[in-house]
Amino acid sequence: MNRAFALHLTFSVTLVSVTVGSLVAHAAPREVKFKDYPFEIARGERIVFQGVRGTVRLTPVASGKSAVVHAKKILQDASKSGAIERFDKLSFTVRREPGLVIVEPKGPSTRQEWIDWSRPGQPELVAEIEAPSSPAEVHMHSGQVFATGWKEQLSISLQDGKIAVSDGDVALRATILRGEVKIDKQKGRVEIESHAARVSVTNGDGDVQVHNFAGETTIAGLKGDVSLRSKAGSGNVSKIEGLEFDNGRGKLEATSVGGAVRGANDDGIVNIQLSGEADVSIESQDGPVAVKPPSGAGALLKLSSEDGVIVAPDSVHVPKVAGSKSLVARMDGAPKGVIIVRSKHGTIRVR
Repeated sequence: MNRAFALHLTFSVTLVSVTVGSLVAHAAPREVKFKDYPFEIARGERIVFQGVRGTVRLTPVASGKSAVVHAKKILQDASKSGAIERFDKLSFTVRREPGLVIVEPKGPSTRQEWIDWSRPGQPELVAEIEAPSSPAEVHMHSGQVFATGWKEQLSISLQDGKIAVSDGDVALRATILRGEVKIDKQKGRVEIESHAARVSVTNGDGDVQVHNFAGETTIAGLKGDVSLRSKAGSGNVSKIEGLEFDNGRGKLEATSVGGAVRGANDDGIVNIQLSGEADVSIESQDGPVAVKPPSGAGALLKLSSEDGVIVAPDSVHVPKVAGSKSLVARMDGAPKGVIIVRSKHGTIRVR
C-alpha cells in the first residue's frame, strides 16, 4: 500500500473517531450547581419567581430563619441546536423592587430568545426557595412547581408541566394550559384555570373553583362548595358539600354530594348521586340528566321537558304524551327536599 495513502487513511479514521466521540460527549446530560444565595425578606413582602423552563420548589422555614435560594442548571439533551451555548449563558439573579423579592434567570434578553429558550430540550433552571411563608408567585413557561406546607397566598401560572401543592393553609390560584395539577390537603380557597390539564383536588377544607376547558377533573373529599366549569372535558366529583356546575359536551359524574346542587348542561351527560336532603336545580339542553336521592327520601319532583323522556320512580305518574311534558309530584318517603330539572331534548331520570 502506498505509504502516503496509508497515512491519509489512518488520519481520516482517527478524525472520524474524534468527531463521533465529541458528539457523544456533547449529547451527555450536563449539570452545574450554583452557590447558595441568601436574601432578606420582610413581613408582607412578596416572593416572585419568573422563568422559562425548570423546576421550582417552595419550602417554608421558621419565621426569623434566613431565606436562601438553592439553584442549579441542567441540560438533558446537549444535541439540540444552540442548547450548549444557552446552557453556558444561563444563571440566575435575585433582585428587589418595592414590596417584592424577584428570583429570575439570567440569559435570554429578547422576546425571540425567550421563545427559543422555551423549546423542549433547552437548559432548565432548578431552584428551591427556602423562606418563611410569604405571599408568593411562580410564573414559568414549562416545568414543575412544588409547594408543601406553604402558609401564605400562592399564585402559580404554567403553560406546560406539573403543579403539586399540599398541606398548605392558604388561598391558592393556579393557571395551566396543559399538564397536571395535584392539590391535596389544602386549607383555603382553591381556584384553577386550565385548558386541557389533568386536575385533581382532594381532601381539602375550603371552596374549590375549577374551570377546565377540555381536561379531566377529579375533586374528592372536600369541606366546602365546588364550582366546576367544562366545555369538552370530564368531571368526577365525590364527597363534597355543595356543587355548582356548567357542563358542555363532556361527562360529569358526582357521587356523595351533600348541600345544594345548581347546574347547567348542554349536550353532555350528567349523573348525580345525593348524600343528603335534596336541593337540586338543573337546566339542560340536549344532554341526559340523572339524579339519585338517598333511599327513602321523599323529595318533591318538578321535572319538565320539551320533547325528551322523563323517567321517575313507579310511585310517580309520568305523562305518557309526545312533545312537551311536565310533572310535579313527591316521591315516597319522608317529605323533604326538592329536585328541579328542566330539559329541552335530553332524558331526565330520577331514581
